[in-house]
Amino acid sequence: MSRILLRLMSTMAIILFYAPSALASNVYVIQNIESEATAKSAVAAREIAFKKALNQSFNLLAQRIVSKEEFAAFTMPDNDTISNMVMDFEITKEKSSTTSYRATYTVRYNKKDVQKFFAQNNVNYADLEEQSLLILPFLQMQTTTTLWDNNNPFLSAWQQETNSRNAVTKIIAPIKDLQDMIDIKDQEALNYKPESMHSIVSRYNAKEAVIVIASPQMGVEKLHEAPINFYIYKTDNNRPEYIDTLTIQPSAGRDIVKHSVKRIKQFLQEEWKRENNITPGQGTGLTNALIRYPSLDQWISIKNTLERHASVDKVVIKSLRTQEARVEIYHNWPLDRLAVSLERGGLTINPIGAGLYEVRRK
Repeated sequence: MSRILLRLMSTMAIILFYAPSALASNVYVIQNIESEATAKSAVAAREIAFKKALNQSFNLLAQRIVSKEEFAAFTMPDNDTISNMVMDFEITKEKSSTTSYRATYTVRYNKKDVQKFFAQNNVNYADLEEQSLLILPFLQMQTTTTLWDNNNPFLSAWQQETNSRNAVTKIIAPIKDLQDMIDIKDQEALNYKPESMHSIVSRYNAKEAVIVIASPQMGVEKLHEAPINFYIYKTDNNRPEYIDTLTIQPSAGRDIVKHSVKRIKQFLQEEWKRENNITPGQGTGLTNALIRYPSLDQWISIKNTLERHASVDKVVIKSLRTQEARVEIYHNWPLDRLAVSLERGGLTINPIGAGLYEVRRK
């Protein structure tokens, strides 16, 4: 058995023992990696296939959390380095002969180890959580907009689109039921009611909605003959917030509607990375914090959450009382980015004066 496989099996045993504190984020779980190899024996072929699966899984993980520009210049680490970042793995659908091996793998990476690897190699990465975005694809028709009208080909195109297995942000389209049409009306692309937007976003269990307004330069009648401008807006601050404009050019033999859906999906994935980008070494510092807790169990939980965070190097206890602790948090992210990330894990961190911050469980 190879050194890499032995190390990973040992790591898996440790993780199973300490399972509650070692769960992987879904972003760091790469599924359905198919790998096969041939060699002089089935055992040798199995080891080769496993190494190929590790390499492929980390490549997909890097594409998830690293921008296209950073990924283009990125150098893949060797298998030993990759294996040190693996939390555990699963092997299914095994098939072998005397000289070949084939299987499907799921690889779970340790978030903190992966982020430290990128930081040590000066690669910017995005601190992401798996999420869903609701897409509202309006069509500009002369002086008005439509969303639900049957003449809007973009809604049906988005409804038929599927998310790739490597997409961190899952993009979903409304099904066009009665409640959808009550919440957001055709003419409300940019003047919707905030409470109605909240209603439709909540029903689809999405983080937020993205409005995309398609404006054909030569009108709907020549949809496939002329460029189309797509105006993209965020909605997470109650009112629409302009992000960017994409212009899609027509091309012979290509459906411009379907092509626009793929282009916009790619744009939104990259935009989400940019919004959550972390620059290694940026904001390295020390934060003095007061942690209040009703029980010893919650104190341990809060301390463990802080210590497991990818950007936290260490937590130093300065004083400890029955329901209060003063600590120094050493971190290598800007404090505002750390606060946003900790909130996802159920903690809030807020200033309380004199350079002191309070950390609480939400």
